[in-house]
Amino acid sequence: MRSVGVVLAAGGSARFGSQKLLSDLAGRPLVWHAAETLRSAGLSVYVVVNDRRVASAAGAVDGVIYNPWWREGLSTSVKVAVVALHDADCIVWMLGDMPCVKPETVARLASTCGKGLVVPVYRRRRGNPVASGRGVFSATLGISGDVGLRALLGLVPVSYIEVDDEGVLFDVDTPEDLQKASSCVRRSSRV
Repeated sequence: MRSVGVVLAAGGSARFGSQKLLSDLAGRPLVWHAAETLRSAGLSVYVVVNDRRVASAAGAVDGVIYNPWWREGLSTSVKVAVVALHDADCIVWMLGDMPCVKPETVARLASTCGKGLVVPVYRRRRGNPVASGRGVFSATLGISGDVGLRALLGLVPVSYIEVDDEGVLFDVDTPEDLQKASSCVRRSSRV
């Protein structure tokens, strides 16, 4: 089974006030941490971007997928990645602003991936990243707007897995969030 990781990194960072994915977090760009989580989980890493600087900041990746339609919402990044990676059996979708997810969580999502979606749950709350099997790729092409794979919940088979990883609930939307993230990254062995 060919499982790959995709960093969704083509947003506009409107709430942050500047390109947050290039912001420094423990000596590396924020987006690097998301890509490194996928690499540490043993996945090939692809990054969906609208900015070459973000692609470079992600570090060593197996491929860069440019999304010229990024202003139309997150769904466009998901769709361009599915088209580009149509031969994958499983895609783990990592948001570029989620530096605190454990590589073990990603590895578990990839190993649990089947024909539907695999969603992590921490203390009864759904989180990210999410894994999707080949069986939902065509359904993914039907989503639109500023929504990701949650648009498929209730429409395709879903497996929820309990994880011991509060990082699945945390993303960086503000400069204050970036400061909070420094504590989880310092504790991590990834940097």
